[in-house]
Amino acid sequence: MNNNYNIKHFILFFCVSLALLLLTDSWLMTLGILMLLLLIDRLLINYDNKRRHRQNQDNENEKDKDSQLD
Repeated sequence: MNNNYNIKHFILFFCVSLALLLLTDSWLMTLGILMLLLLIDRLLINYDNKRRHRQNQDNENEKDKDSQLD
């Protein structure tokens, strides 16, 4: 599996987890919320990759149709 996380993601997740820890005063609640955020982030990345892949296939199909008409 290709991980698309870079240093900006880790800094953002660290800041969010630190803020949650300060707000909730609970490690377990902070970890639970952070796990949900990571899950949502991964689902959005997968959705975006699928959408881009489908869009690229549609563009290639249109090019093939245009070349067959010529």
